[in-house]
This record gives sequence, structure tokens and C-alpha cells, in this order.
Amino acid sequence: MRHRWKWISALLFAAVVGLGWWLRQRPSRPAVPGPIAAAPPSAPAPLASPWPAGISSSTVGAVRKADHSDEINVCGIGKVKLDRDDLAAFGNYFDALTKNARLHWLATLHNSDDYRARASGLYLEGILDRDSRQKDAGAARDELVQLAVATKDPAIFALAYNKCLKSGEDFASHDVCPQLILDDWTRADADNAVPWLQLAAKARREGDGTAEAAAMAHAAQAHQYQPYTWSVFPFAQAAMPTDATPTDRWILATQVIGVEAAMLAPYQPLFQYCSRDAQSDLAVHRQCSALAELMVAKAATLLDLSVGKSLGARVGWPTERVDKLTQEINASMWAINETTGMDPKKQWSCDAVARGNAYMSQLDELGERGLARQTIEDSGETVAELSRKYDEWLGAIRREAATARP
Repeated sequence: MRHRWKWISALLFAAVVGLGWWLRQRPSRPAVPGPIAAAPPSAPAPLASPWPAGISSSTVGAVRKADHSDEINVCGIGKVKLDRDDLAAFGNYFDALTKNARLHWLATLHNSDDYRARASGLYLEGILDRDSRQKDAGAARDELVQLAVATKDPAIFALAYNKCLKSGEDFASHDVCPQLILDDWTRADADNAVPWLQLAAKARREGDGTAEAAAMAHAAQAHQYQPYTWSVFPFAQAAMPTDATPTDRWILATQVIGVEAAMLAPYQPLFQYCSRDAQSDLAVHRQCSALAELMVAKAATLLDLSVGKSLGARVGWPTERVDKLTQEINASMWAINETTGMDPKKQWSCDAVARGNAYMSQLDELGERGLARQTIEDSGETVAELSRKYDEWLGAIRREAATARP
């Protein structure tokens, strides 16, 4: 369930369209109608070859001889043929294209005096520097944990805790990860439901029902919902190299938000605790209802809003209220999709790059939900009208996908 929601988030966040969207939007699927016009940036000087030096000749050959190649226009590069079924060749191309800017960015973040910027860089080490000989993901994780312990910054603590959970090994097996005491997070961020939810999740993993119930009771009394799982790019954005091209910026943005989409949020333990059977207990029902209200009121992202709506449906909200939230989510996705542009073959054109970078700038200022609301207002259409367009588009995709299956 957790992973399904995280991949849904890749569709909810228009800035993730990049690589993932291009691969999902095969030619058998219709493209979203054209986005709002935006002035394209000055294109960087074109390279002598559309294939960066970092891509091997074997990779180039594999793409050229593919039977399913698509020609796309990359801003500052020109027309490039990529096999839509060869994920490695596609990823390698854009990795090589952005390598200098990407590694420069990570080095700047690592040496930043801004603790949150440095934390974001440490989180990305071992991920975005996978083609660097000097990468040491374990050392970066340990340094991130030590930074969280030293600063007691809830946002940095959240990143470090997630990094330890994502390590693929037992949390306690690392020398420094046990230094992250969730009680410290709850004390530093007591009015935020998220650390309490993480504490409840830990208690469930350990089979401690009493501690889980106590943590959930605290979460239900909180007045804020801030998971920090979508904060890596905002923390890191200001340190992006000034000589990075607009194309570099847009590609790197989509890569980082893809990393954020894989971060773990405590959704699964939340729905396990708020199971339909458990809600026969009046206290549990009240806690789960309060958490649903909190998420819907405070969610800055469409993903958290969607999860709050689903929890509200589970605790028995009226159908009319649930349907209204569904329309808001669908209309928001449609409006943002139109703004950023979703034609898979034009996703890296200078026009699309300009829209993408403008979107990221506004996203940092307004948040995804706030930006969606502004976009809906500017569209001159009602939420119901935009939601219907989204439903029709999604239905067309499903029908064509079903027809294309062997």
C-alpha cells in the first residue's frame, strides 16, 4: 500500500513528469492538452554531438538500432532518438548530460553553511552521485545523523531518520542510526503529528500496542502535519550552480523529486491503526477522525490531501464531502498538468523546460496545493469542470492501455 501511494504521488506532482512521465506516456496513450504558454529561456550552446561523452558507444548503438525509438527535442542539444523501452539508455543519457552540474551541486551542498542545505546534499549522496568514484553513502548517512543530533532541527531529523530506514538493513545495526531517538523528535516538534505517527509506527513494528496507542493519541491532538518528505529540493534549490543550464535545472529537479517520492511516510501504520475493526473503539475512532481532519486542513501536497480524504472516508465522512475532495484533487492534477505541459516528446524542449523551472519556483513559494488552487482560479473554470476533464482523460488512457495489451 505504501509503495502504491508513493507512485501515485509521481502523478500528483507535476514536477515529476520528466523521465518517469515520458516513460509511462508511451505513444499508445494520449497526451494532455497543451499547457499555458511561457516564454522559453535562452537555449544553452548546443553540443557538437547529441550524445554526451559520458555515454558509451555500446549504449548509443543500442538506442540507434532500437525498434521502438522516439525522437525528442532536448533544449540546447537538438533532436535525440531514445528507445522508450530501454530505461538504462534513457537514464544514462540524462545522467551524462547533467553530470558536471549535478556533481558541482552536491559538492556545494556538502560544504554549505546552511544546515538544511547540507542535510539535503547528504541525503542525496549515494543517489545522485552514483557515477562518482568518491561516493560513500554510508559515510554521508552517518554525517547526516550526526548533523541531526547536533542541530536538533526537526526537518534534518526527518531526513536522517528516513535515510536510516531506507538503508535496507536493520536500523540498530548501524553505528550512528540508533542515536536518532524518536522521543527527541517529538519533543522538538511536539505539535506536529508526523513524529508521533513515526513513533507509533516504530511501536507497531516492535509489537508494543500500548506505546502505539499513546503515540497515536498525541498525534491526534497535534495542530500541524509536516512530514518533511518533500523538502529536499526546496532546501537544496538555492545552491544549484549558477552556470547550470535551464535544461540541467529541470532534469535535476525531476530527479530529486523522484528521490523524494521514494521517501517513507507513515501512511501504512496509520491505516493499520485506523482499521475498520479497530474503530469500533470510540477512542480510536475519534483519534482517526481528528487525524483525517488535520491532514485535509494542513496538507500542503495533493498526496497528503488524498490520504487524508481516504482516511476520512474510512471514518465515515459523508459521501458528499468525500466526493468534493475527490473533485478538488482531480481538478488540481488537471490544472497543474496543463500548466507544465505533458506531451512526452516535447517534455525537454526549451518551452517545456521553461514551464518546468517556473513551476518549481512557484512550488517553493506556494506549495503544491496552494499552486493548484491558484491555477484553478486562473483557469476561469470550475472545480467540477476540471475534474470532469481529468476523469475523461484518465478514462481514455485506461481504455487505450487495455486495448494495447496482448
